[in-house]
Amino acid sequence: MGAPQEQARIRFNRIGKPYLVRRFYVGKKRREQWIPLDNIDQDTLQAALQVKQETLNEVVAVPWMNPKCKHTVPMTKKQLEEFFISSKKRYDMMILPFCGKECRDLMLAQHGGALPGSDQS
Repeated sequence: MGAPQEQARIRFNRIGKPYLVRRFYVGKKRREQWIPLDNIDQDTLQAALQVKQETLNEVVAVPWMNPKCKHTVPMTKKQLEEFFISSKKRYDMMILPFCGKECRDLMLAQHGGALPGSDQS
């Protein structure tokens, strides 16, 4: 068996006070230790969360999935993350963006054939 697994996360209680939550195993039972953050740690956490939020709102140029297509679409990093993760979580499939039907069909023709009924869409 491997080394003991321990995780640490930041959690907020019902009134909004941040805690460092340490999760570890004793035998086969999972235990948690909630450690309140000091004021200086809270300030550092707020600064880190602000930087994370600013980074997620940063606009990036996302290329389409066809490597021969030079078009891009502007998206925030948060939108890009939600685009790929939400389709995987909701539908258990990966959705790949293309700039248009022609671009999609060209790419599919190179990798296994067009979709059935794609000429009707």
